[in-house]
Amino acid sequence: MPLLIEKPPKGFEKVLDASVAELVGHGAVAMGTRARPAVSAPIRVHHLGADAVAAGKGVAAAQPTGWLVTLTTDGEVRGTIELIPPKPFRKRAEPPAGVRFGGFTTGPLQRGLSAAIEEAVKNVGRSKVEVSVLRAPALYLLALWLRDEKGDRLVPIAPCPPPLKAGEIYPAERALAMLGEAAKAVLKGDKTRN
Repeated sequence: MPLLIEKPPKGFEKVLDASVAELVGHGAVAMGTRARPAVSAPIRVHHLGADAVAAGKGVAAAQPTGWLVTLTTDGEVRGTIELIPPKPFRKRAEPPAGVRFGGFTTGPLQRGLSAAIEEAVKNVGRSKVEVSVLRAPALYLLALWLRDEKGDRLVPIAPCPPPLKAGEIYPAERALAMLGEAAKAVLKGDKTRN
């Protein structure tokens, strides 16, 4: 059974195709070959603030922020493309439906995320596991978020904040509790937390 992902909004593929064409066409992504770039299935991204971690609110406080896809050529990860909801036309108005280009990022986190997803696919067996990405930027945490009948689990991506270890599977509550003091230090403005 493959990993389960939340279905992206209507028009996602069109915006993604245009984003890939723009990145490749203007040389923002060095393809290395004439091979056509491939993109992974879109994965939902959630943001978790340091305030929520410090208060012990757990993953229930995570807010969806967009979708990530991994861009590869010849099996090599080139980076991730993030698509986000459009901005509302007026303050306090509902944003229009769909997505827009949010950014392209390349580096070790993106390669680590791709590897973590591949590992999760191998390990789920016949289980139905929903997968998302959890990001807590103030704590330097990017993690694969796995949800099933066993509960919520996080797989931190390297480099990750101590005391978490990259690639290990943690119950989400435990992983976030381990980062509680670091979150409190961030909120106090303590620059010596790491």
